[in-house]
Amino acid sequence: MEKPVQKLAYTFEEACEALGLGKSWLYSTINRGELHSFKIGRRRMISARALQGFIDKLEGGQSVKPRAGNLKSGQR
Repeated sequence: MEKPVQKLAYTFEEACEALGLGKSWLYSTINRGELHSFKIGRRRMISARALQGFIDKLEGGQSVKPRAGNLKSGQR
C-alpha cells in the first residue's frame, strides 16, 4: 500500500480552505507580508511550510488583525 503524497504547496483557494479563512482576509495577510506566497505561472501558491509557520506564530501569541485591501499590484 502506497502512502499518500504530502502536499508541499497549496493553491490560494486550498490555503483558504485549509485555514478556514476567506479570500479577502488571506489576500490582506499576504499583502502585509505576514504570510509568504509565490507564483507558478498565473497560480498563486502558498507552501505548506509557510502555512505551518504562520500557524505557529499565531499559536505563540502573535495576533494578526485583518484589514481590508487587496494585494499590491503585481501580486495577484
